[in-house]
Parts: sequence; structure tokens; C-alpha cells
Amino acid sequence: MVMILSKKINIRPTSSVYATYKRLSYQPWTAIAEFVDNSTQSFYDHKDELMAQKYAKGLNITIRYIEDAVEGDRLEITDDAYGMEWTDFQRAVVLDRPPKNTSGRNEFGMGLKTAACWFGSLWSVESTQLNSTTKYYTEINIDELGKYKTEEIDVQEESVSKKDHFTKIVIKRLNKRIVGPRTIGKVKELLSSIYREDLRTGLVRITYNGSALQFKEAPVYTDDDSKTWKKDISFTVQHEGKELAVSGFIAIRIPGSVKDAGFTLIRRGRVIVGGSEKNYRPSELFGDANSYAWQRMYGELHMDNWPVTQAKDGFDWHNSGLEEAFIDELSKHTQDYRRKAENIRVREKLNTQDLVETATKGLTESGAVENVQIEIVDREPVSPEPPTDVPITNTEPSSSEPAHIEEPQDSQQENTETSSPPPETSSQNQNSGNVQLEGGKQINYAFTYKHIDYQFHIILEMNDPAMDWLLVEQLSDTEYNLSINMRHSFFKPLIDKSEFLPIMMRMSIALVLAEIESMVTSHDGRIEPSAIRLKMNEILETVRKGDEAL
Repeated sequence: MVMILSKKINIRPTSSVYATYKRLSYQPWTAIAEFVDNSTQSFYDHKDELMAQKYAKGLNITIRYIEDAVEGDRLEITDDAYGMEWTDFQRAVVLDRPPKNTSGRNEFGMGLKTAACWFGSLWSVESTQLNSTTKYYTEINIDELGKYKTEEIDVQEESVSKKDHFTKIVIKRLNKRIVGPRTIGKVKELLSSIYREDLRTGLVRITYNGSALQFKEAPVYTDDDSKTWKKDISFTVQHEGKELAVSGFIAIRIPGSVKDAGFTLIRRGRVIVGGSEKNYRPSELFGDANSYAWQRMYGELHMDNWPVTQAKDGFDWHNSGLEEAFIDELSKHTQDYRRKAENIRVREKLNTQDLVETATKGLTESGAVENVQIEIVDREPVSPEPPTDVPITNTEPSSSEPAHIEEPQDSQQENTETSSPPPETSSQNQNSGNVQLEGGKQINYAFTYKHIDYQFHIILEMNDPAMDWLLVEQLSDTEYNLSINMRHSFFKPLIDKSEFLPIMMRMSIALVLAEIESMVTSHDGRIEPSAIRLKMNEILETVRKGDEAL
């Protein structure tokens, strides 16, 4: 027979403070990370006991976001770590109760409360510890705490088996929702990055709505002499009487990546600074954003005894000169790698499928286009001669318009002791560029735009920088050939970066859509000079709002 008893936890005098935490500067992934920190630390603190259990394989953390139009969305985080007995359970709920061991990931003892209150106004904690016969459950209603100035909350006790061990947190009445493929993808990607060290061990498994998180390792560059450009480093920084240690590695990646290059700063096995588009890249070490070092140099640095912010989303070093001292020491270990990163001349490879998916992703996820179907083919279509009454669009940048684009090497002349050589100017380099496209050069792109089904046959021209940038042939009211010169010299040196080519394709598609819509909406067959530009602005604004939905 299951016995259910009741206890109370005194939370006086800070009950009204809980409501203020919804204004903290969390992001969904940093808030969820607070729960994962508690789970992983509980596992590591009691690893031997947990792994001694029959059938034990490690730690499982399950994150579930349930969309419910009737009851309201909720977020659930469950782990099978060591669990909590009464003392730890009280500490988890009451403010200003740090754990006994402050050398781990949950050193402040605030993460569960602050993250739960940030997410929603109604949350519960349920837990039982290994070898305990009691399970505890309590529910925190933030609105009632503030309204009634409640000083005590009820806790239910229930008899359970000694073999049980888990903690489950459920958050309802959400202030912040995790919806939309972009947001969900970002949460999964950054959690995978934050807990890369745990995932690498194979002992920690984290799933988000049934999908196991995995961290993708960066490719390390090996030169023609079979030297792998990756090295271990270690140093210390003296600061306010303390010796702060840094250890890890730096490396060069090929192909380069604007999103993923840079340093990841790790503390106690958990990423503090880093992840896709969030890596540490001070200009003193990497130069400007259009440099090769910015795209190619990366590394992981462990900084276990460095001070962090309460949200653990950054280091507490901005007002004491500590960051400057860190950069000065790190610079001594990175100069040779920065020079090498600038001097490497390789043709990065870009798969056509990846190019198209990246180029069209923003259009699809923002809702600008729907029902997308993509087909990669090796042959180019044979275009019929266009009828005399069907215009052929020839869109080319005006030669009188300033480009405002600098070569990557030029930007380094004043900031780098050993600057890179000027870009190659041979005809072969101009024709082929630094990005090699693998796969078919034609894409059949079918989609629905403004309730009309279209098909674009996109041909990628990769050889002649002197060709027109964009040629459009209208085959019917809803079918078009788009010939895009991906090597147009106007866009040098951006075309030598694999990340720019999807932007080029997206811009071309948006421009053609703007022209088509302007023709469709024209009442007399004539287009106002500003019509295409205005339609283009509308399309790009839709995509931009989708990008900022996070």
C-alpha cells in the first residue's frame, strides 16, 4: 500500500522574488542548461554508486516540449541521476540555498529556481534518491506566491522502491515557448555544443522530443607535408592573487566556417562561451570578420577556476582587465596558427544539396514559400527560344555603384604582424574561385508562393566571372529558367567563401519572385520603376523576421 503524507517548506521571506526571475536574460538553451547542469552534476557526484546498479549504462536526460492548445504548452525535464532526499529537495526549491559542493556545475544553487520561473509561472519538482524509500513532490505557483505572500509550500511524500532514482521537473503556464523549426533546431544544436564533453564520454545521453543530441566534430586541416594543424596549449593568468589556469587545444579547420570557427570556452566540462555563431573570436586574435583566420581558426579551452556569471552564459571578466590579460596570454599561442590560417589557399568543397537547402531554408521556414520540392540534376535544360512578347530579364549590378567590399588580406595589413600575400590573380583562379561545387549544376526548385505553384530551373554558372550575374527565361506563367553566375567578379572576394553562395542564390530567387509578383499585380502590364524593389523588400523582410524569431 502506497503511503502519501504531507510536509511543508518555509520559503519566507522571499516568496515574491520568484516572480522577478521571468525577466532574466536567459535564452531557451541556457535556461534548459540549468536543469541539465543539475542532472549531470548529480550523476558525476554519485557515478560509482549509479554505475554499480544492475543494467546501468550511464545517465539519461529527457527533455520534452509538449504543445497543447487546450491545456497550454508545457516543458518536462527528467533524469535518472542520483535524485534528492529531503535536505537536497528543500535546497532545490528554496532561494539562496547553495549546495554543499560548490566546485561543480550547480555552484550557485539558483539555477533550477531561476530557469523554471523564467520559463513559466507554474512548475513542479518530483524526486527520489537511490536507496531511499520516499519520493517528494511539490508545486510552485508563482502568481499565488506573489498575490498571497505565501510563506510555506506543501510537499507530498510517497513510499517508493529503493531502486528508484530520478528527478522530474514540469513547467506550465509558459512565459517562453519553444516552437518553430528554427527555434527548436537552435535549442538542440546549442545544447549539443554545451554538453559536448558529456556526450563524448558515451555515458551521458540527452534527448529532445525523442531525438538524441549529437555533437559534430570540426574537420582538422592537414597540409601537404602530412602535418595536422592542431596543438595542445596551457598557460596561467595571474589575477587578484589567484592563478587562473587555461588548457586545451587550438586548430585550423578546412573548410572554413563563419558559424563554427572560433574558440569554445569550457568550465568544469560544460561550455560557457561557444556554439554555433557564438564562439569566442576577439579581433585581437582573429582580425576582421572577413579574414581567413576568422573562418578557419578554432579550439577548445578549459577554464575550470575562472569566474562566471550567475546564468553561466559568460565569464565575469569585463570590468577588471581579466579578459584583456587572457587575450594577451592566448595571443602568444595563436600567432603561428593565425598566420597559417591566412596563408592557406585551398578550394573549399560545397555540396549542391547543402547549398540549395541552406539558400532556401530561410524562405521556407519564414513561410514566404511553401510545399517545397528540390531535385538536383546533372544536365542543364535546353531552353526554347523565348517568344517575342515574353521579356528576358538580365539583371546585372551597376558598374557605377560602389561595392564597399574589401579583400580579406587587405584588412589584415595594419592588424597583423605578418600579413597574408595578396589574393591570386591568375585567370585560372578567377575562373574557378576558391569554392568547388560538388554535385549537379542544375536544381529543379518547385514551391508555392502566394497560392500559386511555381517551378524554377536554377542553373549554377561557376566558370566565367564576366558573364551576366542573373539571366531569367520565362517558359510559362509559372515555370522559369534562372541562370546564376556564382563567380561574378562584382562579388569578389565574397564568392571565395562557401557561406556566401547560398546568400547569392537566395537573393536571386527573391529578386525573381519580386519581378513575377510585380507583373502579376500590374493592372495594365506596366511595372512602376519602384515596384520590384518594394516587392523585394517585402520578401526579404519576411525572411528577416523568420531569422529573428529566436
